Amino acid sequence: MKRATAKVQLAQKYNDFAGKAAKFGLVDDKDADLDTYVTRKTMDGLFVMIAEQEKQIRADPIGSGSSILKKVFGSIGK
Repeated sequence: MKRATAKVQLAQKYNDFAGKAAKFGLVDDKDADLDTYVTRKTMDGLFVMIAEQEKQIRADPIGSGSSILKKVFGSIGK
């Protein structure tokens, strides 16, 4: 992502604009850097997916555990 935005100078333009907006309180300081913002949002999405998987495991620990084990150990023999 960093290379793609660098080609068109998107990150630089965003950071300049958002940095100015942050000075006026229009944008949160932590959202004024594009790379940091995208990384944080990606991590948020990852944790949502982990939470959903954990919810499924807690709802059916035996079935979910067996399914996960089959995926993990089933690929070893291939």
